Formats: sequence, structure tokens, C-alpha cells
Amino acid sequence: MQTLRSIEEVIEKLGGPKAVAELTNRTGSPSVVPNWVKRNKLPAKTFTTMQAALQARGLSAPNDLWGMP
Repeated sequence: MQTLRSIEEVIEKLGGPKAVAELTNRTGSPSVVPNWVKRNKLPAKTFTTMQAALQARGLSAPNDLWGMP
């Protein structure tokens, strides 16, 4: 399993900002996902959904990208 090390990698491997916004039900504004990159933290509410999507692709990412221990 490949481990991704950055928020940018996670977003890229999940199909880009638009696909991630759809996956996480955050389609209200096109700047939502890019703002996560600027803040350098993914929202904790997206952890389970995004981790499941990564695992389905044979990928993983450290919990600290979501600000979790």
C-alpha cells in the first residue's frame, strides 16, 4: 500500500479538487478544497470518507493530515 504524505497528493490521487468536493459533499463553493491546501489541514469530518476512498485505491495517508493523532 502506497502512503501519501501531503494533502496535495491525497487530493490528486482522489481525482482532483472537484472529485474530492463531490466525494465529501462539499460542492457549495469551488474554493473549498483548495482552501484545505492553503490551511494545510483536511477537515476531520472528511476523515472516514477520504480514508475509505484511499484504501479502495490501495493508498493510505497519515492521520495528521486531518489534524488527528
